[in-house]
Amino acid sequence: MDLLRFLIALFVLMSFSLSQSISAKVMIGVSSENGESLKYSRKQFHGELKSAYSCVINQLDSNYDVITVPQARLIKMLQNNEVDIAMPLLLLPQRDLFATRSATIYQVGYELISHSTNPDLSIENLRRQANLNGIVYKRGTGARTLMLKYLGIDKNESISHEHQVSTWQQAVDFVAKNRAGITALPAVIAKDIEPHHFNGVTRIKMPDYQLGLYMSSRFAKSAVATVIKDASKTCKEFR
Repeated sequence: MDLLRFLIALFVLMSFSLSQSISAKVMIGVSSENGESLKYSRKQFHGELKSAYSCVINQLDSNYDVITVPQARLIKMLQNNEVDIAMPLLLLPQRDLFATRSATIYQVGYELISHSTNPDLSIENLRRQANLNGIVYKRGTGARTLMLKYLGIDKNESISHEHQVSTWQQAVDFVAKNRAGITALPAVIAKDIEPHHFNGVTRIKMPDYQLGLYMSSRFAKSAVATVIKDASKTCKEFR
């Protein structure tokens, strides 16, 4: 009889645990700093990047919640397993250290911003300007990494001075007012900034970079994560 009670209790416990795992909602974090390129409101994604990301997330049916937070906080939450999925994010080696990347969902263009009084746009001179006048970038983003890579500067190399700002527009303004020599920002974000902020700067097209989503180390071990990984490989065709 005791064995029977034990088996019944074990069955109930396992059933409860299974139901909890099935019903547990996936927590999705969306960066609040994408301009108009990707937003979430009224239970829908909006913006230029919505097609592929919607395609991926729709594989979860309705079993998810979405929060919108500043990107620096989103990265921290991803590291701490406080969100299961974080997007949209550049796929960068330093993020691979604490989270699992998806396939490339979009290729995004970046612009390097230099002061207009700088007539020589060679990589060598731009690198010299960065070292002489410093760089500025939006905190919590991959702009610094991409900028230094483009200029051929080692990420660990010391630069005269660096500024971190809260918005992409502030980064552009720093260069326009000659408070820094170089900055970089996504082309989709640049489109949302009023044209007059680019007075006094030169805009240089950089290569396209990989954009996708990241899954927390805990969530990446789940069966649902496999669904997201597979979806990212097919949904990237929606552009």
